[in-house]
Amino acid sequence: MLKATFDIIPDSIASESMQNNLLLMEVSDQIFCYVLYNRDSQRFLGFRQYNLDFIPGKSPLEALSEVLSGDEHLQHPYTEAYLVYHYTDSNLLPEKYFTIDLNKPVTEIVYGNAQKGLLLNDKVDGWDVYNIYRIPRDVHSLLQTKFTTGKYWHYNTLLLSGVDKHSIEGDMIKVVIAADKFAVVAFKGQQLQIAQSYHYQTPEDVSFQLLALALQFGIDQETVNLKVSGLMDEQSILYQELLKYFGQLEWEQLPDETSSEEGFRNFPSHYFSPLLKMALCV
Repeated sequence: MLKATFDIIPDSIASESMQNNLLLMEVSDQIFCYVLYNRDSQRFLGFRQYNLDFIPGKSPLEALSEVLSGDEHLQHPYTEAYLVYHYTDSNLLPEKYFTIDLNKPVTEIVYGNAQKGLLLNDKVDGWDVYNIYRIPRDVHSLLQTKFTTGKYWHYNTLLLSGVDKHSIEGDMIKVVIAADKFAVVAFKGQQLQIAQSYHYQTPEDVSFQLLALALQFGIDQETVNLKVSGLMDEQSILYQELLKYFGQLEWEQLPDETSSEEGFRNFPSHYFSPLLKMALCV
C-alpha cells in the first residue's frame, strides 16, 4: 500500500464512523488527497495526501487504483463524496457565449489535440462563466466506478466560486502553491481576469508568470493584495522570491467558525486552506 505523504487522521477516529461525513478528494497527475469534514459541527476531521508519481514501475493511474482500494477510509459509501480535478487544461468562457459544442474547439485551440482526454464543463456559481476543462478519461472512469454517486468539479471552478465578488476590495490575486503547479485567480476591482493553473519547476517560474499576469491586466504589483496558500512558508525560497516583486502578501486563512482536529495544528493553516475551503462550498 502506498504510504501517505501527509496523514492527519487521528487514530481514535474509526473508519466506519466516517461515512456520514463529507468526503472531498483532489486528484491531479501527481497528487491524490482528500479531506473529511463534518457539516453539523463545522469541523475538519482529517486529511491525507499521496504522491502518485514516485513508485518505480507503476504509473500514476496504477498508484491511484492502489490508494483507492487500500485506504481504509475510502472503503465506505459516503453520503456526500466530491471529486476535484486539478489538471491545467482549463478555460473560462462567459455564460452568454457558452454551448457544449465549444468544449472541444476552445480546449484544442489553447492546448492542442495531442492529449485525447475527456472534455467536461462546470458552471461557476456567482460569476456568470463556464469552466471548460480536459481530464484523463481513465482517471475519471476509475473514480466514477469507485464513487458511483460522487459529484465532480474542476479545481479552478471551486477556487473561484469560493470568492464572494462583493467582498473584493481593490485588486486581488489568489495563488495556491502545489508541488508541481500553482493556481491563480486574479481580479481587477471586482472584475474577474483569469482563473488558471500552471506547471512550474523553479521559484522564478512562479514570480515571472505572476508578474506577466499583473502587466497583462494592468494590476499594480506593489498595491495588489496577493493572497497566498498551499505548500509554502516564510522560510521558503519561493516566498522570498514573491517578496521581491509584490508589496502585499497575505496568508489565506480558514473561516473563524470552523474548527479542526488537533493534528491540523501541527502545520500552518494555509497548507490545507484551499481544499478545506472547497469543502465548505460544495
